[in-house]
Amino acid sequence: MGLAWGAQLARAENRVDYSYEYYLEEANRMAIRTHSVYFEQKLIDPVTVKGELTYDGISGSTPTGTYKYPASEGRIRTVKIDDIRRAVSVGVDAQLGNHTITPNFSYSYERDYTSYGISLNDAIAFNEKNTILHLGVARTFDSVLDYPRTADPRSWQEKETTDGLVGITQLLTPNTIFSADFTFGYASGFLNDPYRQVEFVYPGHKFGVVRNESRPTDLYKQTLLTSITYYVEPLNGSIEGSYRFYHDSYEIYANTLALTWHQSLGKHLILEPGVRFYQQGAASFYEPLFKTSPDNLQYYSSDYRLSEFYSWDFGVLATVIVNSHLHLTAGYHRYTMHGLDDTVQAMYPQANVYTVGVSVLW
Repeated sequence: MGLAWGAQLARAENRVDYSYEYYLEEANRMAIRTHSVYFEQKLIDPVTVKGELTYDGISGSTPTGTYKYPASEGRIRTVKIDDIRRAVSVGVDAQLGNHTITPNFSYSYERDYTSYGISLNDAIAFNEKNTILHLGVARTFDSVLDYPRTADPRSWQEKETTDGLVGITQLLTPNTIFSADFTFGYASGFLNDPYRQVEFVYPGHKFGVVRNESRPTDLYKQTLLTSITYYVEPLNGSIEGSYRFYHDSYEIYANTLALTWHQSLGKHLILEPGVRFYQQGAASFYEPLFKTSPDNLQYYSSDYRLSEFYSWDFGVLATVIVNSHLHLTAGYHRYTMHGLDDTVQAMYPQANVYTVGVSVLW
């Protein structure tokens, strides 16, 4: 018995999955409740339609990037967010010879953010289907509501993103699968986060001067993701390890290591404990507090997500196979972030993530 090769590739399987996720940050920060429904239905032999509906309820407080006085005490300012996100994506898998071509359309709407996306992917099987070449391109068109705290009326700003993908999935042995994907992208337009601010403290001013953040209007990014999955036959389980390298024109370098164990316990239970470690350097225009005049800088941000930090994510997912038509899932994750520069720890969230779900297959 080897790896479930079909599970690693796109496989037509008529199903509907519902999942609920509750993301809760400590210290009365953000809470996100997500309902999602995924469906997959074979229309005719070579054509399968699939899609996902998502409904997010977002509420709580997020750091603006500035501090309460005196700043030396590390007390941060936050802003309230209360929004609902509705999203839909629809795609079609069409098998043409050794090609599986997948066009996809997506749409997402929030009170302050709207996004349209299109993509086209091709999975090319050769070498007796032991090798799969992945090619893809995607384009998104976003509108962001920019409302500086000192200006009115509100205004919509545009952002566009183009991404490309080249990858390969290779069956190395009956028990081992290797994959590598290289993605590259370019974003342009309004790339600021309208909720983030920057504080300047410099000679001649008793208190800080606050400005909305200013990021470059262009972003180039590259990502390399590799993974290997090995089926351990005596234990009836498999181990999956991955490494991800990321770089962008903000001069952020990031590394991600992840490890997951997939363990079957009899015919009706699968446990999947996992851990992920992430580390990144800071953007070239990031500072927790700027000690100069804003007139001296073109770009500046105090968004903690652009700082130098590391994070841990560990948890477990349990799947109960009631029968061939009904599966139940439940999981828990613990997520923590830790700064590596002068950013105060209060900026970084610590969160618990709970998930439950049900799958109906036919």
